[in-house]
Amino acid sequence: MNSEPLVSVIVPIYNVEKYLRKSVDSIINQSYKNLEIILVDDGSPDNCPDICEEYAEKDSRVRVIHKENGGLSDARNAGTDIAKGEYISYIDSDDWIDSETIKLTLEKMLEVGAEIGAFNVLVVYEGEQVTPDLSEDFEVMNSEQAIATTMRNTKVKTTAWNKIYKSEILKDLRFPKGRLNEDEFFTFRVLDRAEKIVYIHRQCYYYLQRKNSIMGEYKINRLDMIDGVRERMLMIEKKYPSLYSQAKAIMCEVCLYHYQLLLKNRNVDIDNQGKKKLKKYRSQLHITLKDVRDMKLMNKITFLMSNSSFGFVLAAKIRNALNYGI
Repeated sequence: MNSEPLVSVIVPIYNVEKYLRKSVDSIINQSYKNLEIILVDDGSPDNCPDICEEYAEKDSRVRVIHKENGGLSDARNAGTDIAKGEYISYIDSDDWIDSETIKLTLEKMLEVGAEIGAFNVLVVYEGEQVTPDLSEDFEVMNSEQAIATTMRNTKVKTTAWNKIYKSEILKDLRFPKGRLNEDEFFTFRVLDRAEKIVYIHRQCYYYLQRKNSIMGEYKINRLDMIDGVRERMLMIEKKYPSLYSQAKAIMCEVCLYHYQLLLKNRNVDIDNQGKKKLKKYRSQLHITLKDVRDMKLMNKITFLMSNSSFGFVLAAKIRNALNYGI
């Protein structure tokens, strides 16, 4: 009987025939072998379903789910619901991981008693040759410290996929179905449940940037992230007051950023519902000098200016004219 804990690796799959084998091979070839690899075919219209079955025939650790298309959140949730592992990790199907990722991260998690292990990310552009940072450094954080890094998307990051989670802290926590930027709703909640998070400095996760990726073209559903950022801010106000000033400023920054993009992409928000939503959320904040004291001058000016509805619109227009912030 294997004394090493079982790790369930969940891979949501849709229309990635070109990239799937590299992703799955990187998981199968991990130096850590006690894995349950759950390939979730989310109604993929290409050859991905057959590729999944091919892997299941070759490796007994591979389990395949074929389901109707429900989006990334739904696919991850389907895998989570059947996962048997004591630990769970999510890997996107066009990305890949270092062969030592699970072994190194799990060793550190067990060593320090962490419920979450996060590892560094290397952004890779299609066709690019890269040299990862193989640092052996690591650091241990509490939930407040980890959430602080996710707000600026550094180290622990907002993404769900550069982490290993002790499955018991996921419990009933699932990804919101039908929302873009689903990680904005998930990550701060799971970090809040953990007493210890260990961050591995080694660049273990290779995050592929491809031309036809889901985030390539600006669409109105990109505003989904605003709700997640706002929910995080409201939780921080109650539970981590020392971070609230920073959370408010980031909410302001996100509102301005998306308003700038709506001004630049006028055909995206014809009925102005997106602009109204951003104005509403921004009007619920009051940015003070204390909130912006450590910021660049342009941010200080435009963040304070945006405290009024007229000022918010003007600030976005000024930033666009200066090509600032986008």
